[in-house]
Amino acid sequence: MQSQSARQAVLTATYNGKDITAELQRYLLGFTYTDNYAGQLDDLQIDLDDRERLWQSTWSPAAGDTIDARIKTINWRGPNEFAFLPCGKFDVDSGTLSGPPDRYQLRALSLPAGSSASRERRTRAWEKVKLKTLAADIAKSARLVLLYEATDNPLYDRVEQTDQTDLMFLLEQCAREGIAIKVTNGKLVLFDEAEYEGRSPIATLQRNEATSYSFEWSTVDAAYRACELTYTDSKNKTLKVTYTPPDAPQKGPVLRVRDSASSEAEALRVARKRLREQNKNYGRASLALPGDTRMAAGSTITTSGWGRFDGKYIIERAKHTIGGAGAYTTDIEIRKVLGW
Repeated sequence: MQSQSARQAVLTATYNGKDITAELQRYLLGFTYTDNYAGQLDDLQIDLDDRERLWQSTWSPAAGDTIDARIKTINWRGPNEFAFLPCGKFDVDSGTLSGPPDRYQLRALSLPAGSSASRERRTRAWEKVKLKTLAADIAKSARLVLLYEATDNPLYDRVEQTDQTDLMFLLEQCAREGIAIKVTNGKLVLFDEAEYEGRSPIATLQRNEATSYSFEWSTVDAAYRACELTYTDSKNKTLKVTYTPPDAPQKGPVLRVRDSASSEAEALRVARKRLREQNKNYGRASLALPGDTRMAAGSTITTSGWGRFDGKYIIERAKHTIGGAGAYTTDIEIRKVLGW
């Protein structure tokens, strides 16, 4: 029997509304939850000992079954400390039996099973439509609830989806506006990347906390010092604006793009978004950590102890893994925030 003061990490879950925590603790070989910031579906994977052949017969999962999982830690960061990481609700997507000895691997995704949003290609068009309305149409067809957290809601004269899946089309449309999308817990969430980058860090990670790390920078990912936008206004006049971010270098290439805008202010907003999309990958890193329930995609952190690589980063992916013996680790992929 484990001591009340022992350091523990436990997977708790309901399956189709039924608590299966005890069964998981008995048969669990491994669990991985991947929390993605934007553009990719969250997923979880459960590896189970199936020498009793339960998961391949009477307990066999079916496509569309639902799993609601969370990680619970006890005394993990100190005595009498309890923490939880809600992973969210997932639909079973696949199952694999291997052996001997028999082992069952179950995989689930954050998108409802049977949804055509990531599989079926469509060709269609919208006239005089705002981005929120467009996103609401796609959310409805994907059986998701729209959560629109972005401040901007641009209006388009005409938007065309040509031989693309709904999610890929929406991802591309939102990227042009500096808006990210995420599917989580039955919701389609649209949010402004710059606003998320501006949030206060949830933690400062010291060099000695990481079991391994990799940092990199590249001038290729920050090639442009400014963006010049040529646009046509509401009076059909062709105009130009240039957006230059704070602390931009004096020399360097300028990103030149064409788009429509109703005013100079709108044109500067669009130019800023285009420049952010081109330059945002300048500084990237990956860190392997002891399990940490605080690490979630979309949260910001600061790093300390890596010299020129220290600073504020946003978490783009957090991968939480629990082993059969309760070992818990977290791997994160991070991107340095632009600050503008």
